[in-house]
Amino acid sequence: MPLPDQSLELGDTLKSYSCLTCRQRKVRCDRRTPCSNCIKAEKECSFIPPVRGKRKRTKPSREGLHAKLKRYEELLRSYGVKVEPSVDGEESESEVASQHDIEMKDAVEPRNSSLEIDEANPKLITKEGSSRYFDSAPWSKLGEEFQHPEVGDIGEPVAESNALESDIFFEPESNHKFENLTSLHPSFHILPKLREIYADRVDPWIKILHLPTFCAVLTDALRHPRDMPKSLEAAIFGFYFAAVSALSEDECQEVFGIQKAAMCSRYRAATRQALVNAGFLSTSSPMTLRAYSLFIMCVRKSYRVDTLFVLSGIAIRLARKMGLHRDGTSLGLSPFDTEMRRRLWWHLVHVDFRTADVLGTRPSMDLSSGDTKAPLNVQDEDLDPDMVDVPPERNGITSITLCLIQCETMETLRRFSTASPGDVRWEVLFSPDVSVAEKENVISQIEDHLERKFLRYCDPSDSLHTMASIMIRSSICKMKLFAHSRRQFASSTTQTSQRDRNIVFENATKLLEYIALLKGGHHGLEKYMWQIGTSYLWNTILYVLIETRHRKTGTEVDRSWRLIGAVLSYYPQVFEKSTRAVYTAVGKWILEVWDHYVAASKAEGLPEPSTPEYISAIRQCRRPETDVPPPNNTASDSTPATRDSLSYGNVSFQKYEPNLPEFAPFESYDFPDLLSFEMDPNEWDQWEQLVAKQEFAQFDGM
Repeated sequence: MPLPDQSLELGDTLKSYSCLTCRQRKVRCDRRTPCSNCIKAEKECSFIPPVRGKRKRTKPSREGLHAKLKRYEELLRSYGVKVEPSVDGEESESEVASQHDIEMKDAVEPRNSSLEIDEANPKLITKEGSSRYFDSAPWSKLGEEFQHPEVGDIGEPVAESNALESDIFFEPESNHKFENLTSLHPSFHILPKLREIYADRVDPWIKILHLPTFCAVLTDALRHPRDMPKSLEAAIFGFYFAAVSALSEDECQEVFGIQKAAMCSRYRAATRQALVNAGFLSTSSPMTLRAYSLFIMCVRKSYRVDTLFVLSGIAIRLARKMGLHRDGTSLGLSPFDTEMRRRLWWHLVHVDFRTADVLGTRPSMDLSSGDTKAPLNVQDEDLDPDMVDVPPERNGITSITLCLIQCETMETLRRFSTASPGDVRWEVLFSPDVSVAEKENVISQIEDHLERKFLRYCDPSDSLHTMASIMIRSSICKMKLFAHSRRQFASSTTQTSQRDRNIVFENATKLLEYIALLKGGHHGLEKYMWQIGTSYLWNTILYVLIETRHRKTGTEVDRSWRLIGAVLSYYPQVFEKSTRAVYTAVGKWILEVWDHYVAASKAEGLPEPSTPEYISAIRQCRRPETDVPPPNNTASDSTPATRDSLSYGNVSFQKYEPNLPEFAPFESYDFPDLLSFEMDPNEWDQWEQLVAKQEFAQFDGM
């Protein structure tokens, strides 16, 4: 054992740290008092404890293994997988709290110190009815008056240059040009009728206005129309435009004494001008965005779907700028503002989803980057701007139910999206990455959920309840049809099972029944038709024709022919010579399958089917006169659908007199045999592109 240093006197000890001089000179200190270095340099030796500053965290805290495992288990449960609960309860709070949890906590809880900066802390600035959301440094950390120099101030008046830039995104409106919109407000005695029409026919589809509050503001603003804010003026004209769009021709003549086309043209131009005046393209006002949303929904039958797709993309970007993709509870907003922002955001999500579906492309990826919850199932009367507590949800069907059904449908499709969480399309049901059994399980779950939440409360005497029931059942039918469709296996040699064929045929015919029911205007459903289009009709008819050809004969085949006739009675374009390629193709395939049906009946020794009137009408304009078979058949069936045969009200079939001029030129289409759709997926792609390219492709609200 070595002897202690003799130079250390008894009781003398070494310091645990270097002296201040040695630390400054960055030399080794022997830590005696005084140290040898200071003695040689004749310096004063002082031992001052070093103060270590707090180490700045350069990286976010990593998610612990237990937190990651818990998150994965929750994800599996969301897909219906049963996961045994973890028995390890020793994880620390730091391991459980993920970085996302920390960010959300920072967003909800205000900071005590204004000097503490967190790069993950978003900021929502509201001013004079406008809002702007920041989630990137440094602009999300500065005060409300500090913004990027290229960004205009929130709530500032609209400059003339802003109005001009907003005007470039609208197609020219040659019929109307308004310098002053004040004279276009309807008289006070017409307003109650417009409110009634809007509440009854528009509000269930477009639940973005709180009618009790809006109507009160509308009445007050009309007393001084020249002084109303530009954002409110745009919303008011959007309200007029929507109400007029939902009127029937007779109702428009009764209320305004003018044809509906003229009134729609007038208020379309007025709403456009009001949006330009409000500078919608650079707006931060949710009220202006509501007006813009109403405009998009009202022009869908007069604008091309390509244009609507671009316009909906603008709406999504404006909504993100206002922070609508973040739930109001994360931003510390009131229950009323939170709910109204949810309604607007999810409406825009559905508009983008439907326009993308018709166009055959993916919805905006911006839709997958938010955490906004679905709206509550409550009536407008349950909401108040001064409310403090969140109102309890109602059981059954309310005025927002149609919108909630749309949300439920989109969220269900999201569960099938394996490639990307934002890829919400009907086509995800074709994905081979999810087995048919898994698809059936998810569809069964959502069917049971919607049954418990809505369908069990349906009152058949209420038109809104009937519409909700049709929407739910149509969505479920479409999911089942897509999940079992041969289309997903078209490029493989796998044979389609008879069970899959039965499911496809059953659900496709049900969809046609719902279309005929809606078009027939039974149960008061005609008031919702202004938002019902044809986006899924043509694919459905194609599925029915393919399966009808496979079945050849039988009671179900006979019924399918009556059902096709009932649906086509509402689409006279199929019976015209000068028509678009979609109608031409459908007519050609109907004749093709009908001929196979007649031949199969003869081969089986059955009586030759009588030719329905609609088959004769299609044949007259789709085939040269020399190709029309001689009239050796039995008399034509002049009633292709009846109340008893289809289980709903009488469907009157009109006699069509097809246009006699020669075919007008249309886009080239190969008109393949129907069986090719089961062997070549490209045929489906080509067909859907053809449907999307119709001059005024329409999308429905279902």
